[in-house]
Amino acid sequence: MAWRIRIVAVAVLGIWLAFAPAKAQDEAALRMVEQVGASLYQVDRALRAAAKEGERSRAFRRDERVQGWVADVQPDAIRITYVGSEGGAPVGLYRVAVDRSGKVLAALERIDPAPLDGRLAMQHAIGRKAREVERTECSNEVETLVLPAGDGWHAYVLPRAAFPDVYLLGGSYRVELSASGGAVTGMQPLASECVILQNKPTSGALLFAEDRGTMPNELHVYISRLAGKPLYVTTTPNGRTWLIQDGRIQSVQGIPASVG
Repeated sequence: MAWRIRIVAVAVLGIWLAFAPAKAQDEAALRMVEQVGASLYQVDRALRAAAKEGERSRAFRRDERVQGWVADVQPDAIRITYVGSEGGAPVGLYRVAVDRSGKVLAALERIDPAPLDGRLAMQHAIGRKAREVERTECSNEVETLVLPAGDGWHAYVLPRAAFPDVYLLGGSYRVELSASGGAVTGMQPLASECVILQNKPTSGALLFAEDRGTMPNELHVYISRLAGKPLYVTTTPNGRTWLIQDGRIQSVQGIPASVG
């Protein structure tokens, strides 16, 4: 099956306190990071469930028309539509709904090819554009999730590791795009080079040294939720230590000896 561009339509919540004191701005930024990281995790969990459901269908597994998917996040469920192309335009081929806890609500449904609506078609194009941006490539397999952000879009290009107990943080990028999706306005690496994080079964928490930022970012929240474990992040530029647990970020004095 061709590589899959994975895309999601979700609302990014939060208020940026532009004129508040620096501490309040930091708190607002951390809450936003938590929300975006949670969105990435919720959609990724739904997509993993949808992929497992798809693997149960022989027709789906053999359908070389499938090139990617789009996800529409609703209050009750995340609806995944697998996408192909007809006449150069993206069309829906299969559909499955997953509830907010990650449970598939109904079997994968094969549908008559139908054009995506305007918003989902735009997100599909944005995901493709983000993948074409020059960047450090750390894996042959990546996920591309697209979130609305202010008056534009953020496309997250996230590499996949080959082993289930390894998270590949390096090579992860936030690509910023215009409201029309036609122009890349910025790009931010979310980790250095091709750095990895190993999730040992016997470890009760994960440890990571962040050498770029001064506080955790949405990738760290996403990884903590994905692993189902607390994550201690040391931001080396300012020497601070942070704990991410149950999707929440807090500053701590250090890493307990029992964890290290």
